[in-house]
Amino acid sequence: MKISPYLEIPISGWKDITKELVNKHPLSKKELLEIVLISWDRLWQTNVGGHVQIKDVELPSTVVGYFFQKLFTYELSSRYPNVWRGEKERSDKDVVNIQDDYFSTEMKSSGQIGYKLFGNRSYNQKTQSNVSSGKDKSGYYITINFIGQTITLLRIGWIDQDDWIAQGSETGQAATLKPDVYTHKLIEVNGSYREKSPVQLCDGVGKQAAEHCNNLGVFTFKDLRVYNGSDKKIQKHRDKNAKLIKQY
Repeated sequence: MKISPYLEIPISGWKDITKELVNKHPLSKKELLEIVLISWDRLWQTNVGGHVQIKDVELPSTVVGYFFQKLFTYELSSRYPNVWRGEKERSDKDVVNIQDDYFSTEMKSSGQIGYKLFGNRSYNQKTQSNVSSGKDKSGYYITINFIGQTITLLRIGWIDQDDWIAQGSETGQAATLKPDVYTHKLIEVNGSYREKSPVQLCDGVGKQAAEHCNNLGVFTFKDLRVYNGSDKKIQKHRDKNAKLIKQY
C-alpha cells in the first residue's frame, strides 16, 4: 500500500496537499474533462449487434461504469500510448501509467442520486492474515457521479485505502467513504455538463419538491437558474442553491 501523502497531517492541511497532488498528475483537469465527455458520448452512441442501441437499454449502473472506464482508457491510451494503458494484471490500477506507477489511477463511478461514492464490500476488508485483500486501493482517483445518461459531477484526487469504511458482514453490498474525503481529498472538475443535472440534486429538493418543479417545467440546474416565474417554492429553491446552480 502506498504511503499516504496525508500521513500525520491534520485535516486542515489536506486540501492544500490535494491541490498539489492534482497539479502533479500528468493529466490536466481540462484534458480530463475533455476525455470524460468524449468517452461518455461514445458510450451512449454505442449499439450492440448493429440493432440495439445502448441508450435504449436500461443498464445497471455498474455496467455503465465499467464500459465508461474502458472507453476512457481507450481514448487516453490512444492519445498517449507510451504513457497510459488499461489494466492487464489483477494488481493493476484501472488506468496504468507506464512511466511512473505512482500516477496510476483508479476510476470510481456511482449512478445513485447524490454525490457519494461506493466501493464493493471487499474495500478495506482484511484477510485472515490481516492483509488487505485485492489490489492496492490507495492512490489517485478519477470519480464520476451520474444519473441515467447525465454526468452530474466529475472529481479527481487521492483516496487512501483506510478512507474506505468496509462492510463488517461478508454479505454487505458496499463500502463507503469517510465524510472528510469528499471535502478535502477530491477536487471538482466543473463544466457546462453540470447544467444538465436533475433539480433533485439541489439542497432541499426532495422527491416531492422535484415533482413540483418538474410540473412547472424546471427539470435541471439550468432550468432552475434561469427560472423567472412567480412560483414561490421554486424561487426559494433557486435562491437557496444559487452557488450550486451557477453558470459553469
